[in-house]
Amino acid sequence: MTVAVLAVPIASMIGIVGKATAADEERVLKVGFMQKIDSLNPYLGLSDAAYVFYSLVYDYMQSVDNDMNAVPNLATESRIVDVAGFPHGSVWEYDITQNAFWHDGEQVTAEDIAWNFNLNAMGANYTDMWAYQPYMYYAKYAEVMDEDTVRVIYYDRETGEIIPCAYAYLIGTPMVPKHLLGEQSTSYISFQWPGYFANSDPKLVGTGQFKVSSDLISEFTNGDQITLERNENYHWLADRGMEIKFDKLIMYFYDDDTAMKIALEQKQLDVAQFPPNTFRSIEDDIAAGSLQNVDTYSGLKCTQYWTEIAFNMNIAGPNKWRLDPEARHALAQAVNKTYIINNFYKGYGKEGTGLISPVTPFWHWEPSAAEHWDYDLTVAAAALQAAGYIDTNGDGWRECTVTSAAVQNGWSLEGSKLNLQMMIRMEYPEEKEIAKYLQEQWALIGIDLSYDIMLEDVLAKNAYAYGYDSMIWYWSADPDPNFMLFCQSKKSIDGWSDNMYTNPAYEENYSASIREFDETTRQEYVRNCQKISYQDAAYILLAYVYSTYAWRTDTFSGWGDWGADPARSLDAFWTANPLFFDLEYIPQENPPFPWVAVAAGVGVAAAVVVAALYLTRRGKKQREIGGDEGGSPLGD
Repeated sequence: MTVAVLAVPIASMIGIVGKATAADEERVLKVGFMQKIDSLNPYLGLSDAAYVFYSLVYDYMQSVDNDMNAVPNLATESRIVDVAGFPHGSVWEYDITQNAFWHDGEQVTAEDIAWNFNLNAMGANYTDMWAYQPYMYYAKYAEVMDEDTVRVIYYDRETGEIIPCAYAYLIGTPMVPKHLLGEQSTSYISFQWPGYFANSDPKLVGTGQFKVSSDLISEFTNGDQITLERNENYHWLADRGMEIKFDKLIMYFYDDDTAMKIALEQKQLDVAQFPPNTFRSIEDDIAAGSLQNVDTYSGLKCTQYWTEIAFNMNIAGPNKWRLDPEARHALAQAVNKTYIINNFYKGYGKEGTGLISPVTPFWHWEPSAAEHWDYDLTVAAAALQAAGYIDTNGDGWRECTVTSAAVQNGWSLEGSKLNLQMMIRMEYPEEKEIAKYLQEQWALIGIDLSYDIMLEDVLAKNAYAYGYDSMIWYWSADPDPNFMLFCQSKKSIDGWSDNMYTNPAYEENYSASIREFDETTRQEYVRNCQKISYQDAAYILLAYVYSTYAWRTDTFSGWGDWGADPARSLDAFWTANPLFFDLEYIPQENPPFPWVAVAAGVGVAAAVVVAALYLTRRGKKQREIGGDEGGSPLGD
């Protein structure tokens, strides 16, 4: 009798485990990040993870296709219109889709779009709404022409002159809901709004291909994950016949890249970008056959991403000798970029030169052999000597002498030592190693470098206070060169500029590039800007650091070729990433129990104990590494 009683739950458990079907499964894409979303407010966030999040829940006017060309999004057409008395290219009209709805059910209107432009651009609004200034600096105002058409006039904000605007085909500004924010001040929206609405359903209201879940606030506060749900009414189905074919996307945030690798191995993640060391280990495991059903991609990032040594050009900070271009030229020749890429980025990068990445080769500039800052410590030391930075007391460290520009311009006192402080991001361990290497290298030419490691948001606050010496940081930007070039223009000082750089020749070429519609002529202006920036060495670009992604091929198909189609990368933050429309979930088999049916009588009771123990341990492991799709791989 005991045998019969005990046999029933075993059979029941086997039946329960075996009856799950593909129809019962939620199709969940699980994405790992080594950065966190620093703000839900799209006017406050700085991290790339934040910009990816904004691209999932908001729409921009245009998007970017696989090949990094602008394609319609909320604007189904973007065109120049000729108006009497206005220069050609200064007036643009945008036709707005009639199929887009805010996540709370309100329809998107031309009035919404015009309000968003004017919120960011008109008059004093521009100063408060700093986050999208690279797009809005040249926008004068927007007006509604009819129910689905918005007209925008472009001008030079400094002179008031109406001018052509060559980049107006790609406006990367998230459209936020007027019906919920229209009564708020620009200072509230830009600096105080938490990014959600306490009394709204859902709490965050955009128009993007994903909506936030009811757990948004608690998840964001906890910091481990953000759960997004497919927007079943996304306008691309009506506009373009395209829709997302999975139910949820969960963003998981990690402090430990080893834990993220384990999560990928155990199907707790479908895709993630890994630091160079861990990515190398993943590729090694795949080659050895110990990691299966995982594919990888390493190559130039579609977002123009590069890292740099930045020098603060403000007349502030502890060691102002850095303001001397001759001193910076010497430092540029004391940076072995090849060594840095091979040893700290594990070969996953290309030597940095121009402000525009070679991922957009038409705009990218490369120095000639004569222009290139070659790594040569002997030449670097001689340059410092010639510039008046001399070791006057034989202690191995150089001092500012009376002949140096630092003393002559009043930046440094005669006899002051060539010290330099550098800020380093805690979240990127390879940058600590780079700083340590630079410290050793620069000591060989008489410069005493010290570095401070801090959280990225602390580094950002310090950078934008313009009181530092130097730092290793990064930039991401658009396929169009305007965004990046603006951020090194004087027009972005007290906004996006993180180093207060300006140069009259740079400004002249940048301004000309905005007005120029002939691509070959515009290319010349864009490349001139990069050459001037390179020669000034206010940035020493270290590397165009590669994307280093790994993904599972047994949970989703449709990943595509990221080398041939760079904007499929999860880095892409221009809304409506083409990758998401192609991904298809692969139904999963439930894992079998690790025990075999036991003969009646002798072993049945033991089998039940084993089964219970297995389920208990399995449940604990799920809590430890994330468990079902609703839990975090980081644990409770």
